[in-house]
Amino acid sequence: MSEITTAITARQAQIKQLQSDIETLQRAASVLGGGTTGPAKAVSQPKPKAKSKRKQHVWTAAEKAAIGKRMKAYWAKRKKPSATTAASPAEPNAARKRKRKPWSAAAKRAMSKRIRASWAKRRKAKD
Repeated sequence: MSEITTAITARQAQIKQLQSDIETLQRAASVLGGGTTGPAKAVSQPKPKAKSKRKQHVWTAAEKAAIGKRMKAYWAKRKKPSATTAASPAEPNAARKRKRKPWSAAAKRAMSKRIRASWAKRRKAKD
């Protein structure tokens, strides 16, 4: 059985070498103007797409002024109210968050059990 596996790996190595030789010859033929002669391109890896080079827009002074005006109006709407219009002194703790209670030991054990079960499930699915 080990003779068969070594023969298979040797043949696979030869196939890879021949595929790379074919690709090199096809590139050389296309550079020389011959082009490709068959569907051997399907074996090669797909090439990444080239990014398009778009021309950058040059802003005129009028366009810049109009954009500046719109942005100024936008930020004026989003401006936070001043401190004088904030919460009244009758409600000093209005913005304070409520403190959470710590977990009980039983709740911690239950959470630990659920987490370990999910890890085991993930590990089982992975294998």
